[in-house]
Order: sequence, then C-alpha cells, then structure tokens
Amino acid sequence: MNHEYHEYLTDRFFVEVNIRNIDIKKCIMSYGPCRPDIVFPITKKEDGSSYHFPSYYYEQTLKSDVKIPRFWLYYSVGLDCVYCETCWLFANRHYSYFKNAWIIGINDWPNLTNKITTHEKSLQHIETSKTCSLWKQNETIDKISERQYSEEALFWRNVLERIIKIILFLTADNTALRGHEHKKCNFMRSVQLLAEYDPILNQLLNDEKINKIIQLEDSK
Repeated sequence: MNHEYHEYLTDRFFVEVNIRNIDIKKCIMSYGPCRPDIVFPITKKEDGSSYHFPSYYYEQTLKSDVKIPRFWLYYSVGLDCVYCETCWLFANRHYSYFKNAWIIGINDWPNLTNKITTHEKSLQHIETSKTCSLWKQNETIDKISERQYSEEALFWRNVLERIIKIILFLTADNTALRGHEHKKCNFMRSVQLLAEYDPILNQLLNDEKINKIIQLEDSK
C-alpha cells in the first residue's frame, strides 16, 4: 500500500462497511472529510479511452454559478472510488429501499454526473441526511451541556475553596461564626465583605436562590 494512503485516516478503505460502534462514527465525523485534492489514478477502458475522478464533483454548481459543497461526497484513495459518507454511517440496512452501491463505492467516472444526481434524489440519501443532521445537532447540544456542567462544577469548587478559607480564618482565633444575637453572623459578614473584591463570591451572592437562603438565615 502506498504510504500516502495513511494521510486519510477516515478513508473507507480502512474501516468496515457496516459500522455499529457509535464511537467509531463519532471519530470519523470529528476527524474531518476524506476529500483529497491529488493526482487521481487514471482508469483505461477497453476502447482506449481513459478517465479519472474530477475533484470538481466535490461541489455542485447551480444555474447562478454559485458553488455549493457536496458534504456527503468523499473519495477513497485506497479504493479509487467515491462514496457517500452519510449513507455509509447512517443508512438503515433493514429498509426495503436500501442500496449499498454508494457505500461500497462508485468508480463509473463517465456516468458519474447521472449517478450523483440519482443518488441525491433517492429516498435513502434524503432520510440518512436527516438522520445525520439530527445527530450533529445532538452532538452540539451534548457538547454545550458538557461545557456548562464543567463550568458549573468549577464555579462551585471555587466557592467551596473560599468558604473553607473563611471558616479557617475565623476559627483560627476562636471567632464565633454566628456572632451575637440580632446581628449578622461573622461568617456572612466576611463573605459579603470579600464579595466586594472577589468575582466568584460576588456572583454567588447575586444569585437569587442564594439570596433567599441568606435572608432566611438572617431572619432567624
């Protein structure tokens, strides 16, 4: 195998046709497209004519001359064929209308235009495109949620560190945390004082739920 094949790790040449492992699908999607711009191999026909894959098929040119990327169309360096990554990853193999031609790969270069047009209009491709779109949306939502959880966990860890330091400071000289009756407790006074200079504690005290707890504590 030519060493240049290894530059395209998501090439279907390296991966099984039927992928059941979700993590492998995620890896392929996150790694990026296999759309090399290389000197493509030439296929010679019996009549003496020769053909190769033209990279301009990566894009669809509209009547207005506007070019739109065909994000589903990939080229396999190892197999010398084009394939539909969307159908490869998301097509339901149990549907009656399922066809694996665009998963196995197409290298009929003289008739590629018609084959692409037919595939783009096929029910299989339309359905898998919807599935792929939903999958990407869910992935985005999961990443946003994960980031929010991480940020919230970091915030409360910072709050806890400050509270512990305040308690250690007050108790070092046997200072009572609650203070005298009818007066705001020493602990809360320290927190509110530091909150004027510390953004973490300031954010904590500006939280409506936390404020209600403080007011309830002060009313005791």
